[in-house]
Amino acid sequence: MTPNDKAERAKQVLGDPVMKQAFEDIRMRYVEQLEAVPMSDVETQHEVTLCLQLLKRVQAQLQRYVSDQSVDKARAKQDTFIEKMRERFTA
Repeated sequence: MTPNDKAERAKQVLGDPVMKQAFEDIRMRYVEQLEAVPMSDVETQHEVTLCLQLLKRVQAQLQRYVSDQSVDKARAKQDTFIEKMRERFTA
């Protein structure tokens, strides 16, 4: 899968209302679990916290794929502009 393919798929996932709702529902379930865990159960608190962090990382990675594509497009546009200017001023 090319970086462009990844970025497009990531954009679809992040923009899909069902996926947005799924991420939110999962997050809310973990928050509810964390609120229900007894203060003395540090191990479970830690596990649930890790799950929340991982969920956030998945979303952040998808966003990174989209951002990387935007940066690559801007870089390509800039490179094309620079090349055109070089041709114009050296010719």
